[in-house]
Amino acid sequence: MTVDQLPIIHYQLPITHYQLPITNYPLPITHYPLPITQSKI
Repeated sequence: MTVDQLPIIHYQLPITHYQLPITNYPLPITHYPLPITQSKI
């Protein structure tokens, strides 16, 4: 079971690498909050 948690930690490293590009997408994401609210109704 401990071996299964090892690969999980390996996936946390690449996730942090994706946080940089995600910050570049905050502008387009805000453009999508309006359509998202319409889908909730």
